[in-house]
Amino acid sequence: MAQARQSQYQKAEDGKPSRVTSFVCRNCGKKVPIDAPGTQNRNHCPFCLYSRHVDIGIGDRKSNCRGMMKPVGVYRKKDGELMIVHQCQSCGYVSKNRVAGDDNDELLKELEKKGVGDLLF
Repeated sequence: MAQARQSQYQKAEDGKPSRVTSFVCRNCGKKVPIDAPGTQNRNHCPFCLYSRHVDIGIGDRKSNCRGMMKPVGVYRKKDGELMIVHQCQSCGYVSKNRVAGDDNDELLKELEKKGVGDLLF
């Protein structure tokens, strides 16, 4: 996702934990809902498709890099599922993330034209 969640919960005014429902994208500045149609967890901004380098393994939040992950292409799996390919602008790490149902279709089409070249997995 565009901004890392340290936890899905934050302290409410009464001191009790309350679930985080959104974050602000560090690339485009838009408010992004945590829930993402078609995926279990939001890992990028649906407006600009940027993410942050927060994981080493899927969902572990163990990367110390925290660099911005630029969407550089798309990859279609054998089963036809479209994946967004991101490259970290700080360290060069490349990853792929599922497309969510509310992702920007125009940006996805632009990325599809680019392909992924040497970034293929």
